[in-house]
Amino acid sequence: MSEPRRRALAAVFTVLAQSCAPHKQASPTLIPTCAAPTDAAKFDSSRVAALAGVYTLSLVADSFPSPGARTFGRLRLRADTQRVADRPLVGMLEMNLDAIFAPYSLDPLSLDPKAPGVYFDRAAGVFAIGVQPNLQDGTSTSLTPLLVWPDGFQGRWSANYGIGRVLDRTTGKPAHVGGEFCAARVRR
Repeated sequence: MSEPRRRALAAVFTVLAQSCAPHKQASPTLIPTCAAPTDAAKFDSSRVAALAGVYTLSLVADSFPSPGARTFGRLRLRADTQRVADRPLVGMLEMNLDAIFAPYSLDPLSLDPKAPGVYFDRAAGVFAIGVQPNLQDGTSTSLTPLLVWPDGFQGRWSANYGIGRVLDRTTGKPAHVGGEFCAARVRR
């Protein structure tokens, strides 16, 4: 087994172990196996095509309503066969987004080439999850990559509730829903 595959397999087992372990104290930090290496570079959207592949994705909430909540899943990214100019990568996400209150209007598992479950929006610089085409007021979740390296990338995720607002019951003010994410490459 090659070293990159061995590291990826070790990362998957670590993620599984942490997701099954009891969480005595909520922590908004990324899982240790997904910490960016020292040679990680700032994300450059002009090189997003290099991120095509399959990843173990972890999302950790660091905000209202459930700081410390985590979810793990599989992110699959490939070149857009529809060749939409501002959408170089499309894919699907196998994950329980409800566990962290991450919204979506379209099924993140969608493989429809015209309405993929996940796509990179070059104009916004984010991976859009669950965006329903032609829906003026849909909900979705965005992944904003900040750092990238050969075996993964990480950044921030945020929720978009359209015209709806989520209020923090303790303050009565609009709440930010989001946190950190990390994607560890499983294969290209």
